Amino acid sequence: MIKARKLKEEIDKKINNIEPDQEILIYYSLLEFRYKILIEDFEHHLNEDLIISEETDKFLQFYYHFFKFIYAMEIGNYSNAKKHCECADKLLEFIPDEAEKAEFNYRISVFYYHIGQRVEAVNFASKAKQFFSKNPGYEVKLAASENILGMAYTRLRKFELAEKHLIASLNIFQELDEKSLILKVNHNLGMLYADQNFSELAIRYLSESFNVGEKYKTSFLLAREHYKIGNKKEATTYIEKGLKACNKEYIHHFNILKALNDQIPIDQLEEVIKNAIEYFKSEDLWSFVKDYAQELAIRLFDINNYKKSSEYFILSYKAGEKLLEWGKLKR
Repeated sequence: MIKARKLKEEIDKKINNIEPDQEILIYYSLLEFRYKILIEDFEHHLNEDLIISEETDKFLQFYYHFFKFIYAMEIGNYSNAKKHCECADKLLEFIPDEAEKAEFNYRISVFYYHIGQRVEAVNFASKAKQFFSKNPGYEVKLAASENILGMAYTRLRKFELAEKHLIASLNIFQELDEKSLILKVNHNLGMLYADQNFSELAIRYLSESFNVGEKYKTSFLLAREHYKIGNKKEATTYIEKGLKACNKEYIHHFNILKALNDQIPIDQLEEVIKNAIEYFKSEDLWSFVKDYAQELAIRLFDINNYKKSSEYFILSYKAGEKLLEWGKLKR
């Protein structure tokens, strides 16, 4: 990070002494945008005045779409991320650097993880890991690949494999003394234990990592684990913290959890989940449509409302089909 900042300062000093040139200006804008992503400044979009056309150098076209893909993914705009990912993927053949191709594969794996296609996430993370493990100097990227493999296997409920990859990631980050990244892996270990209903253990790991990264995501997991073991007051505290700082997607996750924690009537719960499902559909987040529709279907079944229950089971099934077909790159 320090090295990146120094390089950015050097480039800023030199850019003013360069003769105006459209491709150099595009290159500079892309470097500046990538730097903002690196420092997690998501308030600034890529300069919309940039003119990227078929005549633009393919190298620059690739990075334009690649960085727009990363940005869209970071802010949770997965439909836009998919569009730019597909454009970048078609231009990948013009990138001679194998390290950049590995980085692209890693980013795709993260994308697939977030949209619920965990098998694809494993495939692309494995490709990235294959390069990073064979080339010195990419230890952080290797650990990041191990981390995403652990996260994907957690969601695939292959818990032993998940733990193996997360521990491998943790060991590398510990060797490098990457304190903030160590805590991020601890967060994911918390998620692993949460998915196995080891709530007390999950809470311990999640609490240790609370002040790192996107805290609202940790707030959600902590709230959910406290809800599971009947700690209503603690769950409410974390829900309130999360709602103050979360993005549009997590507003719906928190609202559903709040409704469950407050034990509101089933008809009100249905409205909360329906609103969330409409949002998740609009963002092509089919894994959440699938999971929440199934959750509601089971609750309706338990009170003998078989008609509505079957409707939500069908919705869950159809969302599962959508999940399988949406987002895959046509390589």
